[in-house]
Formats: sequence, C-alpha cells, structure tokens
Amino acid sequence: MSFLSSYPSKKIPKYLDGERVYLRSPEYRDWEKWSETRRENMSHLKPWEPTWPLNDLERNSFLRRVKVYEKLISNDEAYPFLIFDKNSNELIGELNINNVQRGVLQSCSIGYWISKNRIGLGFMSESIMLIKNFIFNELGLHRIEAACLESNEPSLNVLKKNNFHIEGKARKYLKINGKWQDHLIFSCLESED
Repeated sequence: MSFLSSYPSKKIPKYLDGERVYLRSPEYRDWEKWSETRRENMSHLKPWEPTWPLNDLERNSFLRRVKVYEKLISNDEAYPFLIFDKNSNELIGELNINNVQRGVLQSCSIGYWISKNRIGLGFMSESIMLIKNFIFNELGLHRIEAACLESNEPSLNVLKKNNFHIEGKARKYLKINGKWQDHLIFSCLESED
C-alpha cells in the first residue's frame, strides 16, 4: 500500500516511533488484536463513542474498514493509526487523523481512544505528540482540531497537556452513546507547537 500525501514527492511513513509507543497504520492482520482490545474495553469506551454497529467487531467489518482507510490515505483525506506499547507490542489504542482539508485551511481533526488500563500513564500523551509532529512536519498542515465531552476528564487533560486550547462549545455536536451531546472544541496550531 502506498502512503502518499497530496505532495507525491513526500512518502508518508507507515510507523511513527516514540519512546514507549509506536503508531502503525491498520493492516488486515490486526483484526483479532483490534477486536479483542475493543471488546475488552467496550464498557469503558461506550460513554465516549458513537453507538457501535452490531457487527463492528467481526472480521468482515474490520477488513472493510481497512479497505476504506486505504482509499482515504491515498486521497489524502485521513490517516488512521493503531497505538502499540513498544515493550510488549500490545495494541493499546487508536489515533486517527480525519477530515484533512487542503487549500486555504490546511487543517484536520483527530479522534482517539486508549485501553482503560493505560489511562493516565502517558501513553496517549506521547501518541498525540507523535501525531502532531507527523501532521505539522510530514503532512504540512497548519491546524489540528479535537472535540471532547466536558465530562471526559482524561481526554481533556491529555489535550491540554499537548498544547491544545479550548475554542468553545459546540452544542449537540456528535451523537455519542445514542444521544446528541455538547462537545468542547480544542485546537492546536503549528505556530504554537
């Protein structure tokens, strides 16, 4: 699979290496680990995510998802990454770059989740630092946005720790756990990083 941005001379790396984590684009072979990790964290993630489709954890659903990811990457629209603990090679979360906008905007949004047993240990913070570097230096974007429920303190903390600033509240912004909910909108600019 080719990982090219809208600038064909730039090759997009498949791996992003950190001190304690590495991020890698999802592959077909990741289905079992991904499905198992999501299943183990179902009750932990439910309050913060859209309602999962009934077949979300099935193999065919994951394979379709990877195929869609491949198209989004080749169109420079989105860049998905799985998060792995570097010591154990255990899949511990996911961090996706979405809604890549070129032209006068040069922006994107990010969405993420991490296993319950890794909250507050710095794994997500390191992952966001890696993805910010990738967004600003490899993709050449200017702005990153993230939306967060006001009650999701771990997510609020990781955004603030990574130099994201609150811009305001978006009313009934996303349908989370079956209900339209308000979100705080955060942003980070290349010049502030």
